Amino acid sequence: MQPNDNLEKSFSQELAEKKEKRFSRVQKEKKVQDMKQSRFIVAALSMSCITTLSSCFKEEPLNAECDIEQAYIHVDNKILLNLLFTNPSDTLVNVQSDQTNIEFTMRPFAALTKQAPIFRLTPGATISPESGSLQDFSKGPVTYTVTSEDKQWSRTYQVSIKKGQTTILTEKEFEFEDAYLDKGYYNWQENWNGNKLDIWATGNSGFKMSNSSSKPEEYPTLMIEDGHRGKGVQLTTRRTSKIADMVHKPIAAGNLFIGQFDATDALRDAMKATKFGHPFSFDAQPAKLEGWYKYQAGEKFTDKNMKELDRHDYGTIYAVLYENIDEKGNAVLLYGDNVQTSKQIVALALVGETHDDNGKVAIGNTKEWHHFSVDFEYKKAIDPNKLKNGGYSLTIVSSSSSDGANFLGAVGSTLWIDSFKLICE
Repeated sequence: MQPNDNLEKSFSQELAEKKEKRFSRVQKEKKVQDMKQSRFIVAALSMSCITTLSSCFKEEPLNAECDIEQAYIHVDNKILLNLLFTNPSDTLVNVQSDQTNIEFTMRPFAALTKQAPIFRLTPGATISPESGSLQDFSKGPVTYTVTSEDKQWSRTYQVSIKKGQTTILTEKEFEFEDAYLDKGYYNWQENWNGNKLDIWATGNSGFKMSNSSSKPEEYPTLMIEDGHRGKGVQLTTRRTSKIADMVHKPIAAGNLFIGQFDATDALRDAMKATKFGHPFSFDAQPAKLEGWYKYQAGEKFTDKNMKELDRHDYGTIYAVLYENIDEKGNAVLLYGDNVQTSKQIVALALVGETHDDNGKVAIGNTKEWHHFSVDFEYKKAIDPNKLKNGGYSLTIVSSSSSDGANFLGAVGSTLWIDSFKLICE
């Protein structure tokens, strides 16, 4: 190859490289320009969307509703709840759209000077006085004003608290006619001046935890059509289940009492599951408890391990009057372990013509309905002010096994009860 040929080839290569660099630079500049243009388009679209959304938000009107949808009085303590309200449902009022009068019902002795209703309002609305603020309802209704979110509308409500009539005059009959089925077992209400009060409780809900497939007539406490007069109540000591055996609760005595039963405590702390008593206002001092019963004991008396013992079973009926506020001002309930021994007890009425193996007054076998009438034996003097203002709670207790609270008794023991009467003098 000649030198001129080399020069020509070198020149051609240099020219080609320059063209390639120029083309590459143009491509990069075009790419940058395209990216700038794309960014501009995205930014423009974003601004358009923001403007559109902003326009949409501005067009959405504020809520013009100004209603109370729900009102309630909050009570943390279950014992206090029992003292202030006849039924737990009384703490809540669902307010209809055309309703401007809201009324709560509390027990006769509840203090109305410091109550703090809480309100659920339509979205965005505000209320004055403030929801949850303490108000004095002792002088009549308190006026609340609800203002809509758009501030263009308002509505006034009259909120009041009345005192429920759970007053016992000179006597009160308990006929046990208002039995109903719920959750597969019987429950009882008490007709009180036309109102149905949930003052009666049983251990049926606890029995259901270990015997969920049982029929209503297989539960410890059930309604019977052929009581002494009209309907009556049958209390029968039942065998529970292998599950209950594991926690040494092999039997469940039939029971009915004034108070509450908390099934969540039944397996953990059975004595605390039974909460005895209901506050009443009395026009006179409880003097006698009367009524009808018949009883048939089961054949084999067993202990917590279902081991047969050389003992006999007995039924039990009794009434307890006690102070429901202690010396420190704390609310008081009685439980299975102190219902006959608490220092809060003012008087006891014990039914029975015999004594059980622990020496307690008890009910033995009877073939026919048997009438009873027992006096209240007082341990303390009555305070007239407490008597009239619900400072005393009363419970009336019936059980098919006198030691059933300790899971001792005979399967099949049955107590029938009807037509109780509390006489005050």
